[in-house]
Amino acid sequence: MRSLSGAVYVLLIVGAIALGNWWFAALTTLFAVLGVIEFERNLDGWPEGPFALAWRILDVLAAVAVVNLGMLVLLPSWLLLSLLVLVAIYPVARFTLALYDKSAESFRSTAWSILSIVYIAVPMLLLQFLYTDRGVANHWLVLAIFIMIWLNDTGAFLVGSSCGRHRLFERLSPKKSWEGFFGGFAFCLIAGAACSYIIPEVGFSLPVWVGLGAVVSIFSTWGDLFESLMKRSLGVKDSGNLIPGHGGILDRIDSLLFVAWAAFIYYNIFG
Repeated sequence: MRSLSGAVYVLLIVGAIALGNWWFAALTTLFAVLGVIEFERNLDGWPEGPFALAWRILDVLAAVAVVNLGMLVLLPSWLLLSLLVLVAIYPVARFTLALYDKSAESFRSTAWSILSIVYIAVPMLLLQFLYTDRGVANHWLVLAIFIMIWLNDTGAFLVGSSCGRHRLFERLSPKKSWEGFFGGFAFCLIAGAACSYIIPEVGFSLPVWVGLGAVVSIFSTWGDLFESLMKRSLGVKDSGNLIPGHGGILDRIDSLLFVAWAAFIYYNIFG
């Protein structure tokens, strides 16, 4: 079941990348919406009362609006304006809702709402920007980033499980080792070198590709550790049970949420 659900997850991503802008926008929007709902459910439980339901709906609408701003060059002007207005009024609307929420957790819930948008929706926006920037060339780039993330996990598991001795971050993830980290790091460097020959359309030189592999490996690991911090703080093993054998959506995109920031900045410096 774990293998089957993992294969479906990979095919969903590869298919959306291959099919083009609107399909990839749908994928990033789906990830953002599911991620925000899962994140807030873990922190605050299911909505109770009209105000809790109202701010959950508002958060989801904000996530949709934020992610789809990445399609700004393709959206009709009226839709782009609508998204910009929604994003602009979201903080004020969310803060105002908190004033009328009489629960003891209204202030904390407001903080979680804002964090959910920054932590989940904004990285999906940056990934969408990256995907749409230069058409097909950047479609290959985004696919390469996903493959590097998967190879980092694979290399870390293979090397860590076979010869891992020195704990990388025992407080948050007792199974992770330095040996595993360097195994994943090596896999990403090799993938970067291979990409310079396999997909020259992107236009990166060999050093830039290898540098991207290093960036993806490091930030992928940090993203995974940050989600481990969240789960340990909440006392849960998985962020959810959406994907059989893998847990919740955040368990699958935790690395991507950090990598999207780093890759976007790296691309704008070296791309």
